Amino acid sequence: MALSKTQNKRLGGILTVMFKEELPEEVEQELVKEGFVKKNDSDIQLTDKGLDEKNRLCTLAGLNIKYSSERKDES
Repeated sequence: MALSKTQNKRLGGILTVMFKEELPEEVEQELVKEGFVKKNDSDIQLTDKGLDEKNRLCTLAGLNIKYSSERKDES
């Protein structure tokens, strides 16, 4: 299933945060407003809601992208 433009933008922003890359200000503000990321000083990280959204969107897109800490829980 293809992601919508909004879902694609959201997933791209979330993955950018995961990989500690430069995030456009407007995308960052949108993700913070929606509760998917939180900003601490100059650091930005995913919230639990953001992690859930990343997993949901990756599943819809047929992707398997996880933090190494997420992989350890799988048996």
